[in-house]
Amino acid sequence: MFKVQGSKVYGVTRDNRYTLHHHIITSSSHHIISSFLLFFFLLCSFFSVVAQGLKPSQNASRFVYPTSVSLAFGMGNNYITNPLDTIRNGNVSFEIQQILAYQFNNYIFTGLGAGLDFWFLDKKTSTFIPIFANATIKFIDKKTSPYIFTNIGYAFKWQVEKSLDDDVFWGSQQGILFQAGLGINLKFSDKLSVLLSAYYKMQQSKIQYRESQGSLILKEWEESYQLFHFIGIKIGVLY
Repeated sequence: MFKVQGSKVYGVTRDNRYTLHHHIITSSSHHIISSFLLFFFLLCSFFSVVAQGLKPSQNASRFVYPTSVSLAFGMGNNYITNPLDTIRNGNVSFEIQQILAYQFNNYIFTGLGAGLDFWFLDKKTSTFIPIFANATIKFIDKKTSPYIFTNIGYAFKWQVEKSLDDDVFWGSQQGILFQAGLGINLKFSDKLSVLLSAYYKMQQSKIQYRESQGSLILKEWEESYQLFHFIGIKIGVLY
């Protein structure tokens, strides 16, 4: 909640410090996004080179359908600039994903995915529809095999639940998303595996917030795009 005292909020006068702080946050976000896009391009290039060097197994090339559910917890802080303040990312993300992929051999598959991503905070929910590209590589072809994966795409906003009792609304806009993780592939047959992984997620969105005094709304803003960071666990099946 933002408390108003005269012309100040939390005792901070609105001046050009907000503009400078906003510029620093925006520049940093753009730098991180560019770095992740470059990382994804290099990783896909690496996958392609490795796939060409691996000896394909009989009947290994086929379409596969990874399905997963995941639970992730927000970490770090987000910043608002008017008034200047720091808010802890306390969101909990529950996500369902379905991927349609092509498996080149017993080590590598790539494809496209979609899902539903629910952000929960203080009994309120923001819902996104993520659309993304996936790349996954196993290190060995055994009954139990470690693997890495990455997803990159865009999370479309579905709905943001609001209440007059709230002064801060998280995830108020759609934005790019990135996930990367390390897991274990438990192979039960040539066409069925269980996937367990830990992962990091970054998503671009906005914070919408307002200044209120009791039930009276004095001012309302929508903050610039920021990066929300999560760490979580994922369980799924590959068939």
